[in-house]
Amino acid sequence: MRRALRTVFVREARDLLRDRRSLLLLFAMPLLMPLVGAIGGAFLAWQILRQTHDGLPILVVNGDQMPALVERLERSELLALVDASLDSQQALQSGELMAVLEIPPDAAALLEAEQQVSLKLTSSRSGWLPDFAVVAIRSGLDDYGDQLLGQRLSRRELDETWIEPLLLERETAAPVGVAAIPVVAGEATPSSLGSLFLPLMAASWAFSGGLNLVASMTVGEKEHHTMESLLVTPASRLGVVLGKILFSVIVSAITIGLWSLDSLAYTLLLAAMPSGFDQFGSSVGTQLGDAGIVLVWLILLMLPLMTMTNGLVAAVCTFARDYREANLLLALIQLLLPLVALGAAFAVGSPPAKAIYALPMLGVFVIIRDLFGAGAAPGSLILAWVAAAIYAVGAVLLASYVFSREWALMRGV
Repeated sequence: MRRALRTVFVREARDLLRDRRSLLLLFAMPLLMPLVGAIGGAFLAWQILRQTHDGLPILVVNGDQMPALVERLERSELLALVDASLDSQQALQSGELMAVLEIPPDAAALLEAEQQVSLKLTSSRSGWLPDFAVVAIRSGLDDYGDQLLGQRLSRRELDETWIEPLLLERETAAPVGVAAIPVVAGEATPSSLGSLFLPLMAASWAFSGGLNLVASMTVGEKEHHTMESLLVTPASRLGVVLGKILFSVIVSAITIGLWSLDSLAYTLLLAAMPSGFDQFGSSVGTQLGDAGIVLVWLILLMLPLMTMTNGLVAAVCTFARDYREANLLLALIQLLLPLVALGAAFAVGSPPAKAIYALPMLGVFVIIRDLFGAGAAPGSLILAWVAAAIYAVGAVLLASYVFSREWALMRGV
């Protein structure tokens, strides 16, 4: 059986390397996405710098009522204040002006009386640059408003805590067992809402890359009329099935690894961004630094899950008459996994009953959710892995059984 497994594996690898179209479909996207993202980001940055080099033209009406605000807007590198002699409405419609900020004629008196001043901001609908102007104007208004508030509080010998009588200090309970972000009790941690969507990501990983190969290596044998020559070889049916499934699992793992590297590069890029991304970057750095053992468990759990899905697909596609029937049956499986993942994320409570971890597919998704959420006990991890391994072996045996039955192999031949 070992020789048959090796022979089939080498045969399928050679066929894939010869099929440039399949190679392109499998690996082009994860390999090219970072390049496409870098080119797109560089182009966007270049366009922003080019079109905002001289500042975005805005008009401030009655600026003499708030000279401090006008001064702040003039200091903005994104903005360029223009003369008030323009026809503001026509200039906004033509895109000559990005925005018009109207200050009421009695603003100075209202500020002196410490009353609220209502300003009106009208932006152009020409392109995407007016949004940048609005953001810059809002930033200047916020800074000026904070300055006015500080002055009013200081006159009354008050500080900013006076306007916020309640202060909420959030704490997070420490996780149990193995967790992606181990913390001590009371330490604030990022929200675990993202852990609810990890089962969906794991479901997409289970279908990543290799399943199309499984279809090609089973029902494809029928359509290419190579099934007969494969059956007359002395190789055992189990060895043939194991060779095909092993190759598809390895291809799936490579594809997942490439996509994971893309995601890691993206998060590291955001973590290295300057102002405004500091807290996010710190959170990402903490998670990447503490998730080593969790990543090992994630790999250990995904391998039997991928093996099980590949085994089921091999059995289904071996039974299928042609690609059309195989795709219809695969669509049912592809709908099942996301539904199970959604159930693991939102329908199964925490902590779940131990029996949940032993259920096919659902147990793996629930334990993955717990790994990146409240934590998973070592016993639960072992139970989920052993159950997933048993189901993987069962799926491979099912595929081997279907592959050994002439009524399945000869359907459509």
